[in-house]
Amino acid sequence: MPPTPHHAAIALGLLLGVPTAAAAAPAGPAPPAERRWEKQPTPAQYQAALPPEVVKTGGRAIVRCHVDDVGLLSACATVTETPSGSGYGQAIASLAPQFKMNPAAMKTEAPDGTVLIGSSTFRHDTDPTWVRKPTRQELIVVWPKAAWSKGVGGRATINCLVTMQGALHDCVPMSETPSGEGFGLAAVALTPQFLMKPATLGGHSVTSLVNIPVVFNADGLRGGGRGGDKVASSAMDWPEAPSYADVAAAYPKRAREAHLGGRATLTCKFNNTGRLADCQVIAEEPKGRGFGFAAQALAQRFRAYPKTSDGHGLLGVDVEIPFVFDPAMLSDAKPAIGTPQWMALPTGAQTGQAFDAVIKAGAPTVRVTMTCTVQPVGRLSACSVTREDPPGKGVGAAALSLTPLFKVSTWTVEGLPTVGGAINIPLRYEGAPPPPATP
Repeated sequence: MPPTPHHAAIALGLLLGVPTAAAAAPAGPAPPAERRWEKQPTPAQYQAALPPEVVKTGGRAIVRCHVDDVGLLSACATVTETPSGSGYGQAIASLAPQFKMNPAAMKTEAPDGTVLIGSSTFRHDTDPTWVRKPTRQELIVVWPKAAWSKGVGGRATINCLVTMQGALHDCVPMSETPSGEGFGLAAVALTPQFLMKPATLGGHSVTSLVNIPVVFNADGLRGGGRGGDKVASSAMDWPEAPSYADVAAAYPKRAREAHLGGRATLTCKFNNTGRLADCQVIAEEPKGRGFGFAAQALAQRFRAYPKTSDGHGLLGVDVEIPFVFDPAMLSDAKPAIGTPQWMALPTGAQTGQAFDAVIKAGAPTVRVTMTCTVQPVGRLSACSVTREDPPGKGVGAAALSLTPLFKVSTWTVEGLPTVGGAINIPLRYEGAPPPPATP
């Protein structure tokens, strides 16, 4: 049976343990832990369900399913999948009839009648390891406010991708105890504080997966700190953020000459114009190479909208911003960006209208991949079609007509710029089934 994802645990900033490096994982998914299940798919069934793209490149999918009274699963929906648009989530959802949950596990693993199933095919021969983990004070800052006021502690497990630079992104709360207190989202809010040495395969850094149990120990809870502080996401809708050219210009001189990569994390507050103030370096790797100073210089280029979409002001709100300095930024080639958040997407009606002619011509499902350059504010330009299916039916032209409706974050959760970089957009659209034939 393929191995489960790497685990690393923290409790109020204390590293509890990291497993030793495992053998290279086969190109097959990692099924859920057996203690949850009376029945689950076999490795052969997992393998047969995998999309070819996932087998070739590796990936991760998480789906949420309904659990009935006897533990059977139904109505599964994709929460996240990598690569996006690969169909990995749909493949795992198709295996739902093969699962039956252990009734004893339902009380803790599916208290609201739903359960998350994770699967991964990433390969590596050395595990990611900790470089920096949160301190007690940093845990207290994100502690759910209601739980803090009641003196309640808890724990959560989050499932994250670890980039080739060692940053965590696309984190999903897989479980939390007690349920409904918000410890899952609080654990996700900590991820800008995490730095890891990336996993490797054949001596090269690769993307990998980790499950991170985070313990919010309530012992001495009222000894200091405020709890429940407002912390904004670094992947918010920044109207201004550093571009790839800005990061390359700020790259520390000696690190540039040595072709050395590095990372830094800042904690800042917003002023009344949406600019950043009081920025402090809270993590830097490697130390003493100037990456912290470079990050502070780049912080001056950020500007947020002073008020969020729901009308709340940002004045005084904290934000923790990771920065990744990758030597690839110094080349003349157009860099690929990290994992941006979508700020705007075409609606279902707009997508249907664009592909209507293709669907009417007899193509029930269309797939297309575009490559675009990210402009300031997160808009796209210079888009080209790199794949279309079916070919020669106008699928690419229909997809290109949608590009003005896309908008991405200008800074990613792992600490990379997007402006000036290239982004791949996979689209998949299924038309309505044809009407039944009439006599």
